[in-house]
Amino acid sequence: MDALSKSDPMLVVYTKMDGRLEEIGRTEVILNSLEPLWITKAMINYQFEIVQPLVFRIYDVDTKYHNTPLKTLNLAQQDFLGEAFCNLSEIVTKFNHSLTLNLRNGSGHALQGTVTVHAEETASSRMAVDMQFHCLNLDNKDTFSKSDPFLRVSRLSESAVAIPICKTEVIKNNLNPVWRPITLTSQQYSSK
Repeated sequence: MDALSKSDPMLVVYTKMDGRLEEIGRTEVILNSLEPLWITKAMINYQFEIVQPLVFRIYDVDTKYHNTPLKTLNLAQQDFLGEAFCNLSEIVTKFNHSLTLNLRNGSGHALQGTVTVHAEETASSRMAVDMQFHCLNLDNKDTFSKSDPFLRVSRLSESAVAIPICKTEVIKNNLNPVWRPITLTSQQYSSK
């Protein structure tokens, strides 16, 4: 684990099938964060009549692997921060479709942290929106250089919770940033 800084967490989602884990997806790595808000979503088809066990594992990604594609990242070379378990039905049957789970170590002992999982019904559509953002005359928040701005786009869930759906690149030392265009699908920006 990082001794002199905060962790760089990434979450990996698994489903348990026939006693073995099958990876569903990985989030992006959030640098230096003890309370990450991941944008990458894991898509799971909910089947009402079937118990669908899920496992959420969080890893601290070592700095030397930050430029490695996530799919090829060897998890055995990362620090394991904890895991949580639930069934998909436990999430989707909650009023706000959110469930907070206590993290456990590999031996099953409780840890201090939690992970909150949010489920939502998605639309299967090919509609998309292209957007480009820019800012002018941002406040400078850095002491020795100009700010390094980025933009996080969120949408409101049905229960009025802001859910991040996209994050732009960081533009170093710039108070008038122009970000690369982004494309958001209707699945990302709508709740159904």
